[in-house]
Amino acid sequence: MQRSFLFLLLVWALFSCGAPKTVQAPVPPVPPSAPASSDDGKIEVVFLHINDVYEIAPLEGGKTGGMARVAALYKKLKSQNPHTFFVHGGDFLSPSLMGTLKYNGERIKGKQMVEVMNASGVQVTAFGNHEFDLKEEELQARLNESAFYWLGTTVRHRVGDQIEPFYKMVDGERKDCPDSFIWRAVDSDGTEVKIGVFGLTIGSNPQDYVQYLNTFQTVTQAANDLKAQTDVVIGLTHQERLDDIKLAGMLPFVPLIMGGHDHDHSIDQIGQTTIVKADANVKTVYVVRMLVDKKAGTVSVKPELIPITDAMPSDPAVDALVDKWNRIQDDNLKQVVDKPNEVIYQTSVPLDGLEKSVRNKQTNLGGIIANAMWKACPQSSCAFFNGGSIRIDDQISGDILAIDVFRALPFGGGIVEVEMTGGLLTKMLETGLQNKGTGGYLQWANITRNDTDTYFLVDGKPIDPQKIYRVATTDFLLTGKETRMDFFTPQHPDIKAVHKTEDKNDLRWDVRKAVVEYLKSL
Repeated sequence: MQRSFLFLLLVWALFSCGAPKTVQAPVPPVPPSAPASSDDGKIEVVFLHINDVYEIAPLEGGKTGGMARVAALYKKLKSQNPHTFFVHGGDFLSPSLMGTLKYNGERIKGKQMVEVMNASGVQVTAFGNHEFDLKEEELQARLNESAFYWLGTTVRHRVGDQIEPFYKMVDGERKDCPDSFIWRAVDSDGTEVKIGVFGLTIGSNPQDYVQYLNTFQTVTQAANDLKAQTDVVIGLTHQERLDDIKLAGMLPFVPLIMGGHDHDHSIDQIGQTTIVKADANVKTVYVVRMLVDKKAGTVSVKPELIPITDAMPSDPAVDALVDKWNRIQDDNLKQVVDKPNEVIYQTSVPLDGLEKSVRNKQTNLGGIIANAMWKACPQSSCAFFNGGSIRIDDQISGDILAIDVFRALPFGGGIVEVEMTGGLLTKMLETGLQNKGTGGYLQWANITRNDTDTYFLVDGKPIDPQKIYRVATTDFLLTGKETRMDFFTPQHPDIKAVHKTEDKNDLRWDVRKAVVEYLKSL
């Protein structure tokens, strides 16, 4: 009985702490010249939607993406219709190469993204799971710096034993992140519409300072609360596409869900609900025009996927910010390679660096990195590294620049050659398979599985447990800090020798140098 009471008390605490709050955007007054009799009951609003943006500058040699181009598009849309709202479906503070670099003695950790998003005009964002890659104090700094609203519908801040909303400090005053948001728009003939927005964040990044609420239960409550206060309810979500489809089935009165988390553009129609996701890194954006007819009681949605290309203008102010951050980045990268923006490889087949791929299977990008390590160590018989060190969470194709290698491997690190027994090599590879779904899943080169998938081979031959193999790997793995791999340290009795260079000109000094040179050779 006591356990049941405590359980109910915990559930109550989770769902009542920071009980759903709604903020309303300020709205201009109805033009005095508009008599009430002229109200036709119709009003069009426009949404500019982006999601999963880790790069502020254009990609593929300047051909695609770029936040300055998106900012210019937003200004154009707003000049055509003042009721244009700029939203972000989450994931922008991490992962990125720039976020790992230092500026004024501190890690950047998404500061560049917040600064550019502020200048671009983003108004509302959902929390993405990668926002919680940051340490608690780092995230708080980014929240404080942001000029936009964060929807904390399904996430809470854990402070000791307390569960409370995330917040930001504005002019010394604490402002809790709202669970929902209401836009009020009034057109020239006096038609007013209230649009309620709820957020949703996938609970896939556990951190001590984050409490994830039950997504579907919490969002259903938030949507129904908004339904009673507004003319239209829409969602801004960060979760898998299939879960967005499930959510649309649960909330048939929601005509629009703008999503994130998936990196490829998609559109789904579930009953009367349209679900849209744009491509990551603003390679595309969605512009959604919504016509609300209050007299007829109808809402029509017209989505348009717009590629962001070098044929589009850039906003000068945002462009200047991007240039500032790019200079900071280049100064850091030139310590490793002379020409970070040099084209080193071309491919029409996307190189798969998606987190869900490199942590679950062998990918072509993982193979390139592992082969580069192997080739940089001619005396080694094979190579492996942890898939979690690939942090780009994207697919890259077309012109591959040296900087793309840094985007994929922002933490760098040296390559070490380890002389170990075949028994230990097999144990490492088997542990890599056990780590499927985590950063400890291994990507490898010159290593295969037999036809029945029961044992490993090196150079086409079964691994001999007694033989000594020289293996190329990363200096990080040899610390024993990877999942289930605490045994893999220089002190292990089956490790006979460790070879590491101190020469900064040696490809083994930084794995990214090795990958750049390998791609140049292909």
